[in-house]
Amino acid sequence: MTLLKLVRPEREKMIIGGKVIAIVTNQETGLVTIHKTHNIVGDAGDEYYAEAGAVSGGESLTNAFDTMELGTAGTPGKTADTDDFTLIASTAKVVKSTYPKTNDTGDADNTGDAVDAVTWTFEWAAGDFNDGAITHGWIVVAAHGAAAPLLTGFAFTGGSFGKTASDTLKVIVNHTFDGV
Repeated sequence: MTLLKLVRPEREKMIIGGKVIAIVTNQETGLVTIHKTHNIVGDAGDEYYAEAGAVSGGESLTNAFDTMELGTAGTPGKTADTDDFTLIASTAKVVKSTYPKTNDTGDADNTGDAVDAVTWTFEWAAGDFNDGAITHGWIVVAAHGAAAPLLTGFAFTGGSFGKTASDTLKVIVNHTFDGV
């Protein structure tokens, strides 16, 4: 008779998630407000990171995620797409040059940087858009159609916040990889 002892349960999936930090700076008064939340990497995001790990071996990316959009309502989730959110006009912004990257120690605003985190940074100038009820954000491909897949989606905690014509906005998204 053979006896088996389970030492520890096997984890079936790697968990990808992390922090989102939004920094609104009023250019006239210097007032800075910070909004934080967590984000969900969806199914298309899982596929993106798996493919990105194999690009040097000849894999290509199904979705070349590079753009953040902001909204006034939505339902983040593992299978969410752009149809699950209410877009704020003129918020589509391409990721900042040199991003995404790992170990983002050069940005003092990024309190979620780590050697096992991928950081995406997006920046809006004062005149880019105005809205008083930002509640959600997501990363998607540029110039997409309906029901476009998301790398990640999130809802800011603590209610909505605004961006006026006098404000700049910086949103930092960190994805950490927890394989243990």
